[in-house]
Amino acid sequence: MPGLRKDQVALYTKDMYKAEREGYQEIPVVHPQIYKVKTGVTGAGDKITQILGAGDLVRHTVEGQDINFKSPIQGWEFLVKYWTYSDGLSLTKEAVEDTVKLGNLLQDLSRTWGVSQRVEEEELGARAFNRGGIADGDWVFNGTHTGNTDNSGNKLYDSIELFVSGSEHTTKGGGTYYNAIAGATLTPSEFETAYNLQTSINNRDERDRRIMNPADTLLVESGAERFKAERIVDTSRGMPNSQLNDKNPYYKLVNVIDWAYLDDSSAYYVGKKQHDGFQFHKRQRPEIRFFRDEKNLGYKASINLRMGLLFKNFRVWCKNGGTIT
Repeated sequence: MPGLRKDQVALYTKDMYKAEREGYQEIPVVHPQIYKVKTGVTGAGDKITQILGAGDLVRHTVEGQDINFKSPIQGWEFLVKYWTYSDGLSLTKEAVEDTVKLGNLLQDLSRTWGVSQRVEEEELGARAFNRGGIADGDWVFNGTHTGNTDNSGNKLYDSIELFVSGSEHTTKGGGTYYNAIAGATLTPSEFETAYNLQTSINNRDERDRRIMNPADTLLVESGAERFKAERIVDTSRGMPNSQLNDKNPYYKLVNVIDWAYLDDSSAYYVGKKQHDGFQFHKRQRPEIRFFRDEKNLGYKASINLRMGLLFKNFRVWCKNGGTIT
């Protein structure tokens, strides 16, 4: 095998894409259940400026009353950066020429890249939950990209951590809110407290008007926390460790999702899955390249993709237990 022809390189590359997709499909993922996934996005990142509108409607008290015209008010700026992920492998000229089944080697490599892509997506999505309560913030919230600086740095759009236990999230209307409960554990009573925080306290918009802020999901770590969650919301009669046979008010109130990539000390989350306020942007599908290095006559194979997270609403999820400032 002196050197690969261009048509051979193209064929190997095509087979690598197929193997990468097969590897990708082998691993189940959770992040599409939690985030609203966006594809077809462009650029180095994105910036969205919130418009709050003119305000409440005015009830007319007399016939012919004039409409009060006002200018819309600007809200927050939401930014997302599209992070690039890549990997590569070098093969010497001799290794390629001496490998009997080069195609199998490249397919095996690409299949592992497909698995790696799934892992990186899961880790990126879970990172916002695992690091959302840290005082210094985290790079996953920093939307700075070419032409746009994220003034909130490593924190949420309001320059506060995603999850806070004190009333630190301030709306444009001046109200203050929190979306985390420090020291909480997954018990029926504390689940009820978290559910009420989500649906009855944080049910306000940026003007502090009452809105619907539903919760349909109890998100937990895989393992023991999953079984605790199921005993709370999947039992129609009675409560765990109770001799009562009363109706369970939490039965089927929310769905339980366990996520192996959650790692913050048995924290659990109550919120709304696939909400527009938590977005997972897939900027670029995996690009696989296989080409010859003319400097040493060897060959190189690489993969790269781009993705990022956009946060528009702290009310989507509340955190209970774990690391909370």
